Amino acid sequence: MEDTVPFKRNTSGATANRQSKRYSVAALYMSMGGVDRDDDIDDELAKAQKYLRQLKSDISEQSKRNFLLEKDVRYLDGRIALLIQNKMNAEEQKDIASRLEEAPEQVADEYFPDRKKTELYGNLFFLLQSEPKHIALLCRVVSMAEIDSLLQTVMFTIYGNQYEQREEHLLLTMFQAVLAYQFDNAQEFSSLLRANTPVSRMMTTYTRRGPGQSYLRSALSAKLSSIIDEKNLNLEINPLKVYEELVDMDGGSSRNSNEEQPTITAEEASRHPMVLEMIRPRHVKLKQLSSELLDTILSSLDMVPYGIRWICKQIRLLTKRKYPTATDAAVCSLIGAFFFLRFINPAIVTPQAYMLVDRLPSDNSRRVLTLLAKMLQNLVNKPTYSKEPYMQNLAPFVDANKARINNFLQELCDVPDFNESLEMDQYVALSKKDLFLNITLNEVYGMHSLLDKYHEKVIQNESSHLGLLLADIGESPGLVPRSANANMELQLFNRWETEVGDVDGGPLDFLRADVIFMEAKSLMINIIRAFPPGHNVLQRPLDLHKIADFAATTNEEALVKRGIKALDLLVEIEQADSDDAELLQAEVDSELKQLGSLQESVENEAKSLDDVYRIIRDHNEYLRSQIDTYKSYLANVRMQTGGPLGAVTNGGGKPTTKSKIPVKKYTPPQLIKENVVLDWRLPDSRTANMTLYIASPVPGTFVISLVLKGRAEPIFTLDLKLDDLLEMSADKGLETLDLECIVFSIKPLVALLKRDLKRK
Repeated sequence: MEDTVPFKRNTSGATANRQSKRYSVAALYMSMGGVDRDDDIDDELAKAQKYLRQLKSDISEQSKRNFLLEKDVRYLDGRIALLIQNKMNAEEQKDIASRLEEAPEQVADEYFPDRKKTELYGNLFFLLQSEPKHIALLCRVVSMAEIDSLLQTVMFTIYGNQYEQREEHLLLTMFQAVLAYQFDNAQEFSSLLRANTPVSRMMTTYTRRGPGQSYLRSALSAKLSSIIDEKNLNLEINPLKVYEELVDMDGGSSRNSNEEQPTITAEEASRHPMVLEMIRPRHVKLKQLSSELLDTILSSLDMVPYGIRWICKQIRLLTKRKYPTATDAAVCSLIGAFFFLRFINPAIVTPQAYMLVDRLPSDNSRRVLTLLAKMLQNLVNKPTYSKEPYMQNLAPFVDANKARINNFLQELCDVPDFNESLEMDQYVALSKKDLFLNITLNEVYGMHSLLDKYHEKVIQNESSHLGLLLADIGESPGLVPRSANANMELQLFNRWETEVGDVDGGPLDFLRADVIFMEAKSLMINIIRAFPPGHNVLQRPLDLHKIADFAATTNEEALVKRGIKALDLLVEIEQADSDDAELLQAEVDSELKQLGSLQESVENEAKSLDDVYRIIRDHNEYLRSQIDTYKSYLANVRMQTGGPLGAVTNGGGKPTTKSKIPVKKYTPPQLIKENVVLDWRLPDSRTANMTLYIASPVPGTFVISLVLKGRAEPIFTLDLKLDDLLEMSADKGLETLDLECIVFSIKPLVALLKRDLKRK
């Protein structure tokens, strides 16, 4: 794998620093393709490298496809529930239907920008890519509704090559600016990195890229699979739920015949002798599994992707700058809020969504995984024993491992920076003429629209490069229809190329020698690899001039071009007042000796990434199956109703049963008796004529409608998801859902939904 951080070589003597610097830019130069790729070299190493490059490209492209599908599924998951309401306008129907259409093979030219506009967009996206501060400014001001589209363009297109060092470093630079703003404007320490904001969505999306998925697979897959293999493993420790188990085991004799809820309080259940007897061995098992899972994570430090560790480092630096008196434990809690809350724990709780396990966990397994994630989160956050007293008994595990996990979080931050590498990257990028983005029309026009919309906040100076470019491009044409959203290949180049460091004497002049050195080194290694082992021209000590000259006189066109170019570079190096010529020969000889181990390393990395690619393709199939479910549902609605899309309720505001989806109705007294509703803020005289309808159009999604007899429209309609309710209750500690005219108690509401509207 290409180095993602500068690698400093241990050397001695006068050339130690120079040699170290040469080696540090090698990976940078080669990761960008250098000036001369080994595409026409046919040895085993070249084959392995070509396969690895293609694999990384495939992973990046597939990751983007998955992101787009996930976005569609999230949208449809919410919107499709509205089909059971009385009305849905034509535009909403059309939008839903468009999400299910396949992209067309051809798109009319009228949607593409003309040649001049295309050139200006090439200037704009080069500027956005090479100066991440502009995107950072935009990320601060967009709304939650806009963030997904922006993330699509930024993380999967502008910086879409997830294994290309220059793009990765630029993306991380953008993160640095966004995080700095987040810290500077934070009102409370406790809210940092925990609230659901565009910044937190960015950080979560970053962890879902190829390197993050590869780490999760390597670090967690085996352990999580072993846990869900124990299908009947029941480690429930909530005393009320354990009491219910006891009641069910004895045939319900401890429960009144007309009651669904336990007949004792949580406090009474926590003192019940038989409940305590059942919970005691479960505590032991939970501690054991938590320790094993924690050991697995702590031992995986060296596997954590550089970018994720670098973000942890920025969190530590920014925290100490903003809160200089913050304790190490407080700093670690913020690092843990990113690493565990946004990265590790979601994969533990829903391993199937990350393709870490081969099958869906059972109900018992899901509960075990949730408890394990809670225990890990309690290690990095202030434990939530006040909200979940039954977790208090696991406090010894937290106390015993708090120092270990804090040490791990501090060590996560111990990675070098890339300032020197990035400067070198930028220099080489300015000299390249083959930078392209494979980008959709709506990504181009969408970015343009956001820059227009937030012009005053993003453009501080109208005479800046970005300000001048936007003035030349003019107003955004707006998004094209989804059916016309074709791909285009956008060539990137710098409009102000001559102003960004003059090659002959400018501020980047000191890098020119390094670029020439690495270009010559790359050429010579590729030339030597093109000859069979033991060839006469390869006798030791290597004579680079002789080798290049021989290559220039062969009958192979590619080798001749390499030889001529290498001779020119060797002459330029020798004419410079330095010891580069001698160093170049030593470096070439050293690189050749390492090729054998390099091939093994490349093959091992390819093997690992093969697994990642298979996982994200499986995830793609899973997402497509969800889309197919929505298609089937829509077809069923059309067939059953014989009317337009969305005509799935009858004239009284009640959901029609023709759609064949679970629908239940309840009266106010029923809901009050079951503690589902705590307060009705409506006239008592009306409650006798009220009915609450709950429907589940797709698993996990519910539509609640409060209907008054004789009234055409419902008093209110609420679209909600079971996961949101669980998050409100477990993670945010909320007990009620206040809808102004009615107040629900969240836990009884969840129990009712699971009991009455469970999908088979």
